[in-house]
Amino acid sequence: MAKKAADKNQMLLDIPGVLYDARFLESHAGKHILHDPKIAIVELIANAWDAGATEVKIDWPGGTGTQNFAIQDNGNGMTDEEFKGRWRKLNYNRETDQGRMVTFPAGSVKGQTERVAFGRNGIGRWSGFCFGDTYIVDTSKSAFRNRYEVSRGLTEPFEIKQKLAGVEAKTHGTKIECPNCRQVQLTPEEVRAEIGMRFLTDPNFKVLVNGESVSFEHIDDPNIQKLILKVDETHSVELVIIDTQASDRTTKQHGVAWHVGGRLVGTCSWKGAGAEELIDGRRIAAKRFTFIVKADYLAETDAIKKDWSDFDKSNDEYQQAAQVVYQKVREYLLSVSEEDRKETLAKAKELNKEALNKMGPLEREKWTDFVTKAQVNCPSIKESDIVKLSEVMANLEEATSGYALLHKLSEYGPDKLDDLHRLLEDWTIDMAKIVLDEIGRRLLIVQELQSRMDDKSTKEVQDLQPLFEKGLWIFGPEFETIEYTSNVGMTRVVQDLFNQPEMKGSRNRPDFAILPDGTSGLYAYPRYDDDGGEVGTDRLVIVELKKPGVPIGEEQKRQCWKYVKELYTKGLLQARQSTVRCFVLGKEVENLESSPLEELDGTVKIQPLTFDTVLQRAKSRLLKLHDRVKSAPFLDAHRDKLKTFLDPLDIKPDLFTEVKV
Repeated sequence: MAKKAADKNQMLLDIPGVLYDARFLESHAGKHILHDPKIAIVELIANAWDAGATEVKIDWPGGTGTQNFAIQDNGNGMTDEEFKGRWRKLNYNRETDQGRMVTFPAGSVKGQTERVAFGRNGIGRWSGFCFGDTYIVDTSKSAFRNRYEVSRGLTEPFEIKQKLAGVEAKTHGTKIECPNCRQVQLTPEEVRAEIGMRFLTDPNFKVLVNGESVSFEHIDDPNIQKLILKVDETHSVELVIIDTQASDRTTKQHGVAWHVGGRLVGTCSWKGAGAEELIDGRRIAAKRFTFIVKADYLAETDAIKKDWSDFDKSNDEYQQAAQVVYQKVREYLLSVSEEDRKETLAKAKELNKEALNKMGPLEREKWTDFVTKAQVNCPSIKESDIVKLSEVMANLEEATSGYALLHKLSEYGPDKLDDLHRLLEDWTIDMAKIVLDEIGRRLLIVQELQSRMDDKSTKEVQDLQPLFEKGLWIFGPEFETIEYTSNVGMTRVVQDLFNQPEMKGSRNRPDFAILPDGTSGLYAYPRYDDDGGEVGTDRLVIVELKKPGVPIGEEQKRQCWKYVKELYTKGLLQARQSTVRCFVLGKEVENLESSPLEELDGTVKIQPLTFDTVLQRAKSRLLKLHDRVKSAPFLDAHRDKLKTFLDPLDIKPDLFTEVKV
């Protein structure tokens, strides 16, 4: 047994581990990081930024022969455990491990409160391979220094060898060095220009290339513009516009940065004064442009928060400057994004080609004008949303409601529009319409019942009876089904409702013309056998209406029993199998007569109710919605609306005349 177990373990040990193709690292990190020195150096500087550095020194190779590349920062550095945890982990999650904000070395930065980290997944660490197949990481933290050699692997993506471990150190920071650097087709001057276009947003962050500090002067003329913007009669700001010409991987090094007295206020971002997006972050321009605002005069105001984390948005001096600056930023972005807008318009036209072909020239022109203006007036709107909006506009041109919907939306405030958005996220239009139509129909019935029951001139047959045909739900959830069929007069009950064309009903039938003191309606639900065939009546509901002045008493309850008894006698109902519920409704109920009358062991139940009670039940079953939305427009014009709801009932005056037997 022991030998078998040992053999089994040996078999497990002989199974090879994960294998990597030579192209794996290119696929994981991206070819540009590994082969483009412009992108590689930006990624390495971003790592120094994320480490809380204030100064980065770069040794950039030049000339021919053996060359050296190195980048050194004064950031936090890493312990041995941190290095191994970050460098050895593929798809390292920076935000989960360290958070999205930068932590500064203790006492290294005065007055600096926050900095948003650039990195997220740690792929920038592989940028060292752009300069050689092997690079050195020398890092110090907590008074200890560690040194590692990182190489491209043969059977694995990379290999790490520790060269120094736990050596005493008096400084902190990280140095990445490639002593045998391969030749790069990028001069030190070109490197300074690339760095300047991305890392001058924070004056507290200094980068030196071969001992020379990077500044605005290193950016070539085609990539930089400087404008003086007049804020008021005595104050102006300088707007520096930096254009990288090509789109970067992310927007992290781009946006609008405010400098006051050589210091960054808040962070560089595409947020406006009201925290609105100035441009969609997925646009090319958002990854290409940086705007730096030099507004030194604001240092003499109360516009800046004490911790320099942001401006006081309620400050008049800041608002005045921001209005001028962001207006110019918007104008500039519009001027350079014309090609983007044309491309978006072309996509919208292609999507709506069929609808546009059906439009006349005027409608097409109106549609094109709307899509174009939407892009200009809302530069932060996403391209996908513009395309969707264009589809909505095309549908509006074809819809009978036209632009009335847009007029309604324009009257909504932001909160209402957000509510509408949440509603449409949870409900489809068709689903919401079904539910709201049913609720609206029920609210209209309640509204109409209330108005007619309070009116002494109301006629029971013509005015009230039709309402109950769509309002059986008022009496309880068991009457919710739409399968109840209705009829009037016992002869019609016998002939139609019970499918007995030759049978005649007695003069006790609840025929509206014959019963002067009240009216009745009968609503039946069939009973089925196991094969789905009808075998009788499962449930019957009788609604008996009494005129005002006729209080409901024993006699009125017994009258209902006469109708039911006749149906049992003729064999149209099955004793103790068919359930019958009778509701006798009137303005008032006699004292001691409010309790129901029960027959046949409770299978027949006759319940007297006042109109007020019926209304209260109706409102309660609608969760008090009637009182909460009684000012709704569709209730204001409820009579016309109700007519459309009752028309399908096919209620005609001849149904309320006497049926001859």
